[in-house]
Amino acid sequence: MNRYILCLLLLVRCVAGVVITNSPSTSVQLEGKAMVEAVRGLQQYENIPRLSGKLISAGSGTGTAMMNHWAAEFNALYPEVELDIRGGGANTNVLNAFIDGTIDLVPISRALPAEMVTAFKAKYGYEPSHITIAPDALGVYVNKNNPVVGLTLGQLELIYSRTPKSNAPPVVFWSDLGVTGPLASESISRYALSPRHGAHTLFRSQVLNGAEYKFSTRFESIHSSLIQAVGADDAGIALDSVMFATARTRLVPLKAADGRFLLPTLENVRSGQYPLTRPIQLVFNRKPGGELKPVVREYLRFAVSRRGQYVNAMDGGFPMTPDQQKEALNAIGGTP
Repeated sequence: MNRYILCLLLLVRCVAGVVITNSPSTSVQLEGKAMVEAVRGLQQYENIPRLSGKLISAGSGTGTAMMNHWAAEFNALYPEVELDIRGGGANTNVLNAFIDGTIDLVPISRALPAEMVTAFKAKYGYEPSHITIAPDALGVYVNKNNPVVGLTLGQLELIYSRTPKSNAPPVVFWSDLGVTGPLASESISRYALSPRHGAHTLFRSQVLNGAEYKFSTRFESIHSSLIQAVGADDAGIALDSVMFATARTRLVPLKAADGRFLLPTLENVRSGQYPLTRPIQLVFNRKPGGELKPVVREYLRFAVSRRGQYVNAMDGGFPMTPDQQKEALNAIGGTP
């Protein structure tokens, strides 16, 4: 490689002492051989001869996206099964319907509310079961033309918080984050998911220290709308699951606890080194030692199998680990 070009590349990766250990890219999603390797250690699904019945799921937008990805494959195996999969967030109405028994599965990307667990246990005498169906992370999305090299959680707080705890100077323009060129004088356009999403709550808790978002933040209720808004706005920034990456956006590395600036790659998310990781979970009702109704059991077994996790990776998600699969199968009460 030409020495001049190499120097330029090193300069891009090292600005004001910020060393990026994973070069910024349009997407961190797995492709080709990487997908095969990521699921190689998982047990495969073995379908049963015939299955019928109805399954109803409602909850988290990110989890529901995964549920829909699995639905087509599952229905190909079991055409007599009826799958009713709804999004809209794991709100109070959804959780109450789950307690009442009218919903089978609740995908959720945050901890179950304590009052919901209490109400469930009061009715059934045991707590609801839950399994991790995929590791996930909140990625920091900017427009593909934005040259920002890396950000810290403290800088994100200054960008979004209405009442930041830090005494650092306010962050208003992209130049305040070290950006030069045409974008430097542009005001930062803040986008975020609406409060019904787990990402909204996680970011507010872990980054904003419980504070409210700035009044100028523009909230979107749909993942695609959020990412499309940043893709159309050179000055935009947003946080959402890494599975929604597009060609018009790129992910910005975040400063980890050890000082490195990391992208939310599979390795960094599974290890927990990337700062904003979270599990995507499915909540269901299984009495300890009891049996799930067949359609729920088989759907869960399929979701955590090698085949199900490969489908998840094909659609932008990260596959679970063999240990997570083992824990999930114990909770479900079966093996692929």
